[in-house]
Amino acid sequence: MPKSSEFNQRIRENICPRCGRPSEDRGLCGACRVAQLRWFSCPARIVDVFCPSCGARKEAGLWVETHIPREDLARDLVRRKIEIVPELRNPEISISIRESGSNRSVADCRISGTLFGELVEGSCRIGIVWQKEQCDRCSRMSGNYYEGVVQVRANGRKPFPWEIRNAERIARETEQALAASGERLSFIADLEETPDGLDITIGSQRIGHEIAMAIVRAMGGRSSTHPKLVGERAGKRLYRVTYLVRLPKYSRGDVIMVHGRYAEVQGIDGHDVRVIDVASGQQRSVPEQKIEALIGNVRDAVEYLVTFREGDAIGILDPVTGESTECRIPPGMQVKPGGGVRVLKAAGRMVLLG
Repeated sequence: MPKSSEFNQRIRENICPRCGRPSEDRGLCGACRVAQLRWFSCPARIVDVFCPSCGARKEAGLWVETHIPREDLARDLVRRKIEIVPELRNPEISISIRESGSNRSVADCRISGTLFGELVEGSCRIGIVWQKEQCDRCSRMSGNYYEGVVQVRANGRKPFPWEIRNAERIARETEQALAASGERLSFIADLEETPDGLDITIGSQRIGHEIAMAIVRAMGGRSSTHPKLVGERAGKRLYRVTYLVRLPKYSRGDVIMVHGRYAEVQGIDGHDVRVIDVASGQQRSVPEQKIEALIGNVRDAVEYLVTFREGDAIGILDPVTGESTECRIPPGMQVKPGGGVRVLKAAGRMVLLG
């Protein structure tokens, strides 16, 4: 009799008290536990704030760059907002996005998995509102806001066109690198070539410093900073800063005249300039004050065709205009008919570079 009583007790303990079906853990069966549990939840609506000008999104009060299609972004937003209980095993979420207006989308969601040994499935619908708001960066740019100017100049001359192009490239690469690191307000507001060089208007003092240093590292010269007080805000003084980058008077590739002969600059050693004679190829150093004229830079030279040679006289053909010109080659320069010769036209001169 005692044994029968114990057996009946075990049967009662393994029966679900709600539905009478078998239960494994002396309580509600899996189906009844699922029935009384809200195992997933979905918000009725999601609001996503984005900038209509650049596409940046506002997350937790901060603007962040985004470069993914809106449908993929919608799926990601919905997936992050759906909450499921930790007991759900092998969860699967399928999301279908459809547009319901220019600034509205609808997400139809299906959630499934295994909960307390039972297969479960549910669905929900979430509305997505795409709210437009101009970001801090675009607001400053449209309002012509700036915190300084990087001025690229050259010592005793105007920067060459290739130097202007190089400085522009360095500035853009610096802007991209800062943007990639999260410096959204470090932007270039304007690039303007002036009679004296290049002016780069910048949105933050950080990018101004970085651009100036990058140009000096790549092209030589020196940089100086000139702040100007423009007002106060909340008791804090506001400055606009001019970053003056002054390129060296002579740089590698410059063609100069020394003692009546043309030479190409190889480098700078203090106040001496290392050069190579254009005609003979001889290398030497000359004091900067001994340089008679700056002609141009080999970067601007053009390859001409040598049509004939008679002694030290040669004929060369302009590859652009087709015009033929006769000129004399300096002693020591090796030139052959049918070959090419680099020609630099600058400062009213035509210089043969060999």
